[in-house]
Amino acid sequence: MKKTKKVILSIVIVFILLGGGVFVGMNWSHWFSNQTISNVDKNAQDYKGNKETYTGKKNTDTIDIPGFDKLTFKAGTKKQKVNFYNPKQNTCYFRLSMCLQDGTKLWQSQLIKPGKAIYEITLNKGLKTGEYQNCLLKYECFQLNDEQTPLNGSQINFNLSVLE
Repeated sequence: MKKTKKVILSIVIVFILLGGGVFVGMNWSHWFSNQTISNVDKNAQDYKGNKETYTGKKNTDTIDIPGFDKLTFKAGTKKQKVNFYNPKQNTCYFRLSMCLQDGTKLWQSQLIKPGKAIYEITLNKGLKTGEYQNCLLKYECFQLNDEQTPLNGSQINFNLSVLE
């Protein structure tokens, strides 16, 4: 009889513990949902790209050159999507040239006015799948005059990923 009482008592204790666990589990979020969540900024808006911010007065003696570390192209096609632009605060034209590390010229633009962008280019040749290290994007700058006098330029090194 003593053994039966122990078994019954053990079963009762197991049911009490299970019932307590279920009770705690069902009420856990209710008990702790009143904790303070960081205040959500009511002025936040849907993201629509970068907007213009104040950057101080423009020094017309400098040229803003956009930079990046990596481009990704589609393999086997000459038409590619890019985001090349001449910042509108610049006071010069850009001419961009893209070359592989070995000097092979993949593409060159015409003159790009300040505030204008190129979103699609046609390469001189399609590229095979792979990683092309230390490619070069050359920025040539020219005055906004009839002579289009050459100014200082810049070169940006980047890595090119070509994917299927």
